[in-house]
Amino acid sequence: MEQLKVVYVAHPLRGNVQENIKRVTTICKDIADEGKVIPLSPIHAFGFMSAEGDQTQVMQYCLNLLNRANELWVFGNWRWSEGCRMEVDYALQNNIPIRYVE
Repeated sequence: MEQLKVVYVAHPLRGNVQENIKRVTTICKDIADEGKVIPLSPIHAFGFMSAEGDQTQVMQYCLNLLNRANELWVFGNWRWSEGCRMEVDYALQNNIPIRYVE
């Protein structure tokens, strides 16, 4: 069995939460359909946690998952998202390759 690389999918959540969840779902489905990498979406992994209020614990979980991924793929208007900026900064500090997807 071929060992597939795992890519952490970063995308803004806040703002229009339901629309952003739909976008990330489509992104992950498209990535998975190619069959070359495994998409890892923190939005889906931690959907049981509130998108409102203090995000400290959620971000700790996200960065822990990111640390286990082979690459970070960044989507959407990530520069407007504090969480996405934290994920990009973490990847840069930890030499995790980053792919910016328009």
